[in-house]
Amino acid sequence: MDHFYKLAVAAVLLLAMSTHVQANTRCKAGATFTNETVDCGGTYVTGGSCSGDGDGQSAVIILKNATIKNAKFAQGRSSKGIWCESGTCNVDNVTFDEVCEDAVSTRKDGVTLNIKNSTFKNVMSKDKSYGGKPDKFIQVNGKNVKVNIENSNFHIVPASGSVPDKITGKAGKVVRTCGNCSGNEGPRTITMKNVNVYGPIDAIAGVNAMYRGLNSGIRDTITITNLKVQDYQAPSGSAVKSTPEICQEFEGIDKNKHSGDSPKLGQAWQTTSCKVSTSNVSRL
Repeated sequence: MDHFYKLAVAAVLLLAMSTHVQANTRCKAGATFTNETVDCGGTYVTGGSCSGDGDGQSAVIILKNATIKNAKFAQGRSSKGIWCESGTCNVDNVTFDEVCEDAVSTRKDGVTLNIKNSTFKNVMSKDKSYGGKPDKFIQVNGKNVKVNIENSNFHIVPASGSVPDKITGKAGKVVRTCGNCSGNEGPRTITMKNVNVYGPIDAIAGVNAMYRGLNSGIRDTITITNLKVQDYQAPSGSAVKSTPEICQEFEGIDKNKHSGDSPKLGQAWQTTSCKVSTSNVSRL
C-alpha cells in the first residue's frame, strides 16, 4: 500500500514539475497566449529588446482573452510590453524592472484589461538599454474598452549622479487614453484602486473628455480611489492644481483627419471624465 502511495505521489509531483517547466519555457518574447492562463513561475520573460521610449516597437507578449501571471521583464528587454488584443486580458503579479515604450496596452475595440498586484519601474537614464522617459506606463487604445488597475505600484527612479546622461524632469503618466490615434474614438472606461506612485511624474492619468468632430456624449472616464503618491501636494483652498496633477482632461483627435497633438484641457476633479475627489488621494 505504501509502495503504491509513494508512486502516486511521485507521479503527481512529476506532473506538477513538468507543467511548471512547460509554462516557464513559453514565457518568451514573441509569444501569444490565447484563451488560457500562463503562469511564468516568477521567472524572467526571455528575449526582447528596448529602443528607448520611442514609438513603433513590438509587443513582448500578446494576450487574446488570456492571463499572464507571476512574470518578470528585465531591463532593456520590455520594448512595448504586453498587448491585450481580444476578450478579457489579465495581468497578475507582473514586474517590469524597466518600462520601455509602454508596459501594457489595449490594442483592439471592446477588450477588458485587468492589471493587479503588479509593479512597474522606470529609471531616468538615456542609456538605450533603459526605457528613457516614457510618456505613460499603461496605454489605452480602441473604443468600448475597459481597464482596471488595482493593488499595484509605479516607480519612477531618478538616475544617480554616477549614471551618464541622466534624464532630468518627470515621467509622463501612469495611464493615458490615446490622444491622436488613427480613427481615435471612445468611450474608454478606467478604474484605479489601491495604487501607489513613487518618484517624479507629470500626472497620474490623462483621459479624453471629448473627441473632436464626434458626439459630445462620447468621452473617456476614470474613477480613482485610494491613490497614494509620494510627495503629493494637494490643491490649496479653492485651487484646482495639485502636484503632481492627478487627472488631466484632453480633447481626443483622429490623426487621419486632424494634425497636431491632442490639446490639453486642464486638470479636473469630480467631473464626468475625471471621477476623483481630493479625499481619494493621499501622500506617501
